[in-house]
Amino acid sequence: MDLLHKIFVIISFCLSFLKSNSQTRIQELSAVQYNQNVIISYLISAGNSCAGYQILKSNDSLNFDVIFDYAGICGESTKSQNITYSDESPQKNKKNYYKVLIQPSDYSNVISVFYTDLAEKGYLLMQNPITQNLSLVSDLNSGDLKIYNQMGKLTLSVSPNEQGLYHEDISWLGNGIYYFILENAKGKPLHGKFIKE
Repeated sequence: MDLLHKIFVIISFCLSFLKSNSQTRIQELSAVQYNQNVIISYLISAGNSCAGYQILKSNDSLNFDVIFDYAGICGESTKSQNITYSDESPQKNKKNYYKVLIQPSDYSNVISVFYTDLAEKGYLLMQNPITQNLSLVSDLNSGDLKIYNQMGKLTLSVSPNEQGLYHEDISWLGNGIYYFILENAKGKPLHGKFIKE
């Protein structure tokens, strides 16, 4: 019986350890694009004070680097503490992944935000080559997106939604290279091309 009792104690300890580690104090973690930055905010729920936190960032959701390291005392015993951080160098036109670590081992879930920068071309083609859905983002002042085949024949005209997104099922288009012109309220049209597979 003594051996069974020891096994029971060890299993109980392991289960309580796993349960306590599965509940993070990091709550309401969010990331949003704001102008040229990504704003990360979260709450550290009330409880024991902690010995610092880190904000980590990844480009692939697997390999994270520390982008902010706060080594001071954090957390309050009676109320939640709100934390906000501004990532001033997000990867442009890609998903940016974030998570938070309260020292020594309290990790948040991973969140992501797609950072859109239209400054270079005035538009962002979400996928190229395209197999089914064309998704193109532009500023709110753009007009119709006109798509031409290699012979210069107008094949399709797409209007933007309220957010400036052009979204259209083009699975019916034959495979090949297509050119587009994005009419712009500023008078200068934007040009580009994509491959349909």
